[in-house]
Formats: sequence, structure tokens, C-alpha cells
Amino acid sequence: MQKKFSLFVCLFLTLCTPPCLQGDIIIDYTHDTAGFFSGNATAKSALEAAANDISKVLRLGGNLGSISEAQNDLTGTNGSTTATASYSLGYSNPETGASETWAPFSLGQDEIRIFVGMRNLSGSTLGQGGPGSFSVGFSGSGFASEWVGAVADMEAQSNAVLGRGHGPTISTIEGGLTLGGTPATYSISKGVTHGNLWFDSDTDNDGDFDTNAELEASWHFNHNTSVAAGKNDFYSVALHEILHSIGYGTSESFDDLIDGDELDGDDDDWLGANAIAENGGTGVDLIDDGHGHLASGTMSTSIVDGLAQEAVMTPSITTGTRKHLTHLDIAILKDIGFTNAAAVPEPGTLAMLSVLSVGGVFLARRKRARWIASDSDDSLVA
Repeated sequence: MQKKFSLFVCLFLTLCTPPCLQGDIIIDYTHDTAGFFSGNATAKSALEAAANDISKVLRLGGNLGSISEAQNDLTGTNGSTTATASYSLGYSNPETGASETWAPFSLGQDEIRIFVGMRNLSGSTLGQGGPGSFSVGFSGSGFASEWVGAVADMEAQSNAVLGRGHGPTISTIEGGLTLGGTPATYSISKGVTHGNLWFDSDTDNDGDFDTNAELEASWHFNHNTSVAAGKNDFYSVALHEILHSIGYGTSESFDDLIDGDELDGDDDDWLGANAIAENGGTGVDLIDDGHGHLASGTMSTSIVDGLAQEAVMTPSITTGTRKHLTHLDIAILKDIGFTNAAAVPEPGTLAMLSVLSVGGVFLARRKRARWIASDSDDSLVA
């Protein structure tokens, strides 16, 4: 007679870490407790325009699978033996930095949810963003002889649901589970589901949340007008950080396409075929040494006007200017798993031509403001 066993274990993986629907990307203002976005319609509009423009480019077209609350628990079976994985999602509170848990959670088809807010950032950092995390608890019962098959079934279901069938692999949890002395290994990968991002609310670095007047003096919020001299463009930073939130520079799929010695002081090579083709047939030195961005100064062409422009995903932006998505930015998205990504310029929403104000031209010393991608405790700093 076979002996029946029970198992329970809980594991966590943390990475980087009323909503408004913008195409496939939901901007979630749950943590806008300071009321910045509810009180600044212009900034909110710029953020949502950036989300909308990226959604159009991704062209998900029903390829990103939905996840229901019922699928937060996935049970594999083999005979009369079961192995259950129970999932929750995590992210960083965009205003406080506290760890938040999203459970139970659900995502519609093609839906990506990004929690946003404002936070005091030091130095010239304009924003931070990255994908969220996931955690899993395991339980099981049954017979040791059937355990490996039950875990394999649980693993297959988990990868099908959490992987979402399209887009990059953000992170993976793997290990072993033992029932009645019989070990079984598993490897579960999460695709793009949710993220978090925040913008600098302390532009004068005095340690306090800026007044509206101070924010207006530093940020250019109106994405429908040319960027004023001496100001940093909110729309451009939003584009950059949303891309980090969906895996650009912050996913396993991105890391797998880098060829270089980590943090060796030199820019690294890119192995993705789409970006190589877009970059004149070479991926040499295309990725900055911090691994989260394109190399500083990397040029491409804007999908709005076809003019030469520094790519959105370089580590910095010149004060007084605006960036639009470029063909190279989109090629990287294709390489990491958004295989349908393509330029979709729409004059009504893909912001206006990049025209420098007179003051912007005056910035001959190219004052640059940094942006940063957050990876939990390990930040990717330009």
C-alpha cells in the first residue's frame, strides 16, 4: 500500500519592482495619495498619452492572455496526487516605497497594469520604473510515486497562465519540492503583468514635496506644446519609465540578449536580430554597461517625423527637449518578445513634432537630466 503525504511551502521572488484604461496599459492611480495626478490634469494627460502611444506600438492584438482570480491557484494532478501553486503579485508603492501585495489579482486580455505616483528623488534623477514581482506558495498531497507528474502538471499550467503567451519573460522562480522523500523540480516564469513607476516630486532637492509652482518651474507637463527652456519633459520621462515597467532593460529576456561582462566599464553588445538590423547591422556596444539602457548617445529615427533623434531608452535626456519613440526602441521591444511591435504614428495621439523652443537651443552645454530604472534594491543608474 502506498503512503499518502502532505506538503506546504511558500516562496517569494522580488524584482525591481480609480485606474484609467489607456489601450492595453492601465495606469493605476490607487497610490496617488498626495493628489498630484488628480489635481494636475495636464500631467495626467501626458502620462496617459505615453501609455497610449506605447500600447499602439505593442499591437498586442489579443496575444497577451488574461488571468482570472480563479487562476491565482493552479493545481496539477497525477492520479490521486495534487500539487498546488498559489500566486500573488507584488510591487513598490510609488509614493512611499513600501512593498505592496496585489492579491487576489486579475488581468484582462492584453492588459498591463502600472501603479504610478510621485516621490522625492535625489540629484538629477527624474523617474524610476520597473516590473513588479510575484510570489508563490506550494501545497500538495498524495502519493510519492505520483508526485513528479503532479508537479510537472502544475508547472505547465503556471507557465501557460503567468507567461501570458506573448512578450518578455520578466522573472523566474525555480527549485525543488519533496513529498514522501520523492523530489520534484519546477521552473515557473512570469511574463509582463504589472509594474510601478514614479516621478520626481523634489526637483530642488530640499527634501520636501515641491509646491505646484516649484513643480511647474522644473517639469514641462503639456505634451501638446514644445518643451520650455530649462524644463524636463514629463511625456518623455513617462515613455522611458513605462518601457522599463514592461521589461525593457528589466527582464530576463532583455538580459539574455546582452553579450558582455557585467559592469566591466565598457558598453556591451546586443544579440537581438531586430535591433541589429535597425542599427546598421551591428549590435556592438549598443547596451550601456549598467545593462538597463541603450548606450549613451545612441541615435535612431523618430516614428513621428522620421528625423534623427537620440533613442528614448538611452540613460538621459537633454533638458528643454522631447523624445518620441524611435525605430530602434521598437526593435528592442520586438527582440525581447513583443513580436508584433511596430511603428504606428498617429498624429492625434503620438505627440507633436520634436521642435525645440528658442530657450532649448540655447542649452549649448547640453545640460542633461538622468533617469533611472529601479530593480528592487539594485538600481540601474545612468
